[in-house]
Amino acid sequence: MEIRTIWFIATAVILAMLFGLVSSAFAQEPVEAAFVRGHFSEGSGIWRANDFGWFFYDLDKDQGGEELRIDLQGRTAEKEHIVYSSKTWSQRFEYEPWGSFRAVAFLGKPYFAGYPESNFTKEVSSLEKGALRKVLLDARDEYTLTYNKTLPLMDGYVLAVAEVSEKSNVVNFVLLKNGKPVHAAIVSMGGTYVYKIDEVPIILVHLVNAMSGEDSGFAEVDGIFQVSDNPIVTLFEGGRLGNMKLTSHSDDGIEFRNDMSLTLIKNSQVPLATGFVLRVTDSPDLIYYPEGGIYDYGVHEIRGPTFNGSRVIAGMYGKYPSPLAARWNSGNYTNFFMDPENKLGSENQFDSDDQFGSETLSLHNVNGRTVLPPTGPKVLNGTVILDGFQYTATMRSREYDFLPWGSYYVVPFLGDMWFAGYDRSMDGKQSSLNLFDHEKIGRVLIDSEVVQGNVAAGNYSLQEGYEVWIRDVEKDKIFVQLTKNGVLKDSSIVRSNSTYIYKKDLDDVKDMPIIKLHVNNIFSNGSIRFATIDGIFQISDQFLLPVEAGLGIGKLQIMSTSIPYVIIMANDEIVNLNSDSTISLGPNMNIRTADNDTLRYYLYSQKYVVPRPAPPKIALPANVISSTSANFSMVVKAAEIRQVTADVLDSSNRTVFSRDITRLAQGSGDLWGFAWRWNATTIQLGDDRSLVLDASGSPVPGLLYLSSSKPPLQVGVIFDSKGRIGAILDSASTYYVSRGEYKRLNISLDYDAMLANNTARMQFIKIEPGKSILQFLDVINGRLAPSGINHTLQGNLEFLEPQINVVGAKPGRYELRVRVENVVNAIQTFGEFFNVTPAEMRGVSLGIAQAFAGDDVSIPLLAPNSSGEKRINISYDAAKLKPTGISGECKASWQVDTKQGKIGVILPAGCGAANLTFAVNKKSQVNETIDLLVTGTSGFKPETVSNGTITIAASDNGAKKSPALGFLATLVALAMGVYARRRVW
Repeated sequence: MEIRTIWFIATAVILAMLFGLVSSAFAQEPVEAAFVRGHFSEGSGIWRANDFGWFFYDLDKDQGGEELRIDLQGRTAEKEHIVYSSKTWSQRFEYEPWGSFRAVAFLGKPYFAGYPESNFTKEVSSLEKGALRKVLLDARDEYTLTYNKTLPLMDGYVLAVAEVSEKSNVVNFVLLKNGKPVHAAIVSMGGTYVYKIDEVPIILVHLVNAMSGEDSGFAEVDGIFQVSDNPIVTLFEGGRLGNMKLTSHSDDGIEFRNDMSLTLIKNSQVPLATGFVLRVTDSPDLIYYPEGGIYDYGVHEIRGPTFNGSRVIAGMYGKYPSPLAARWNSGNYTNFFMDPENKLGSENQFDSDDQFGSETLSLHNVNGRTVLPPTGPKVLNGTVILDGFQYTATMRSREYDFLPWGSYYVVPFLGDMWFAGYDRSMDGKQSSLNLFDHEKIGRVLIDSEVVQGNVAAGNYSLQEGYEVWIRDVEKDKIFVQLTKNGVLKDSSIVRSNSTYIYKKDLDDVKDMPIIKLHVNNIFSNGSIRFATIDGIFQISDQFLLPVEAGLGIGKLQIMSTSIPYVIIMANDEIVNLNSDSTISLGPNMNIRTADNDTLRYYLYSQKYVVPRPAPPKIALPANVISSTSANFSMVVKAAEIRQVTADVLDSSNRTVFSRDITRLAQGSGDLWGFAWRWNATTIQLGDDRSLVLDASGSPVPGLLYLSSSKPPLQVGVIFDSKGRIGAILDSASTYYVSRGEYKRLNISLDYDAMLANNTARMQFIKIEPGKSILQFLDVINGRLAPSGINHTLQGNLEFLEPQINVVGAKPGRYELRVRVENVVNAIQTFGEFFNVTPAEMRGVSLGIAQAFAGDDVSIPLLAPNSSGEKRINISYDAAKLKPTGISGECKASWQVDTKQGKIGVILPAGCGAANLTFAVNKKSQVNETIDLLVTGTSGFKPETVSNGTITIAASDNGAKKSPALGFLATLVALAMGVYARRRVW
């Protein structure tokens, strides 16, 4: 159901549906990275963990430690006047009898810093050694180990019981990493197993109980702690991170300072460290803020500043002071819309000092932990006292990206920018093109100033299925047609330096401009014609959001107000800020409270971060013998994987093998392993032995000429398990389907009945044997390219030529290319080379082929590539075959006895292959099989002998070769949704 039809539904239904619709509209899509901004500053400033959401902060314990302090002179921070510091804090173990360890945050992430002195270690500081380690396990869980059951830890570690003492309740523990013993220790019951690296305990396991039997024993543990054995971050005095230099690190904390003077230039970004910058707004006066990036896979909280039950913020209600318990806007909350280029006008600002957005969420008062719904204002000693949450969003003007158009009106609402209208009611004048006046807001799809937007006659794609077609370009005008999903909507003649506008009704708003297109210059000299489009604007005609009073969104309800062009929402019921709770006020607005007797809370939303795939680690053989299995494996760090393909390219950069290996994935989260193989073979066409792509059962790309007078169609060719053509199709049509492939479609009409029914036949059979031509497409260096070799489709619908044969890959250098695509990006590997070496032939082999009566057929002969001359004797049916020639890469020869049906093939030293060509008797019967038998050899003794056969197939008349019909100027990707299965020969 389209949201714009909601006006015709009963109000009760709207109230029930709206939150779901809005939640869907604001659903979190995966992003490659998330960014968190701190509060604005107009000069020197301080940002701490409890107010800058990128810094690490433990809400329950009010712990963080990170701080950014900037001291400016004008717009300049002199050397060492930007200070990033992080203080350590004491963190309790989950297994409380151990006491606590030292923790420290660094660039938004928590790390292990060290231990105080305790019964299992002396005081030791990992931070002081310059090593920041990650806490991998911190748990109070009971786990039982036996002689046959181990305790799995992180980073490849496993703790095992070697022996349990029968009398003294002592356990001999052995620690293994990646299956190899690295440490052993004897621990008494009630004691702690400790494994150290560089004097720092890396693994702690508390033994609570142990017992030994005659042939068995067990150890029960109830506390586990582990940190990374290798430092995640290594610090050293004078070390640099971007523009910051480490000035100190000790058991108390870390300090970095800028090691050069930095100037905050308007509309710029100043890097401090990796993923940590200062952003300077595009405003005349200095306004800047810190911003940190989140690049790790997972769902991350993007929070605003923390407030508590005792803090009071100055606020205003009209002309009267009105204290607030908390306030968030785009100046301190990342999830509210912000325009850093300051393109929003200042009109209609309502109780907000927000210069770059217009959203504000205020909490007026908290009674203990209870937030009451708002009532009328109460005046006490000249101060206005209010209750409840209040969210406001005001309409503001915004400049078009194409500045000559001026401005339009928008409403920053629930973290996004919405379209309001082109005008507004003012000075007694009623607006005619403002959705807000009709209690609706819409979506801006395109707002773009186009640079170098020269277009010739053709189409220009917009959003929501719209396309602009330039049908003709004359001296000072163009003819424009507008279509939506292929249906003509409008036609117009547009002159140079003018704007084309398409209007339509949006519910009860008449003639609303949906699309604006500015045409600057038009040039035509008879041979060269183009127009310059330099401005495009489009709003949605499918998505309108109602903002009428009384509609509820989460726990907030739109309130009736006499203030024009302002959306005001408030809680219409009691909201309790209970300890350790999450309250969803609405999209992008959640409140999290501390698990603590003291009331602390912050506003947050969530971002699902899915980084681009990391370069994979690939294992491949250095050498592969032709026609033998080559095993490949890969580990890749990537989440939300859509597709993984593995291609093998020969020395000419032609892809000879391609396989979709997505379904072979083994793993979870963002770490996956793949293992696959290639049989070191290639695919040849039976008629001329030209190579085609081995697509592992997927469609092979090609060009189909239904007849010599028709233009080519880009198609995919499906080969069956016997190497015969099973189907020729594209994303919209089927041009041929064999009996076997037709059966797979599970259609009630059988194949013979389909052929007899002209209507059904035209749906599945459009080719004409003997007339239709197929030209396969090669993949050269990742791009489709016509092979230039045409193959006339021969035979009949039961058996369509050409067929394919599997042959050993030619010796040479090959390259493996792997492409990994996830929901946000893709990566492809290059330079993974290996060699294919010749197969060692120890027998004699004659090939198998199919041929038409009266035609020639070629049979391959293979023998060991030895240093001496070899002779191979072959018999054949002289009444059905006539030897016509021998060929190959070496100077093979033969002696033929046509009366007896005997051949003696002579292969010189170093020669191991030849092609034997025969003419097939015209009177041969369809499906008849003619044998070629190896009757003897000399010069070598074969270990195996494989005889050959020729099968006669039915044939329609027609030439096998056709002149080239040219190349396609543009190639598009195949979309073969009908055949999603994968097969391997």
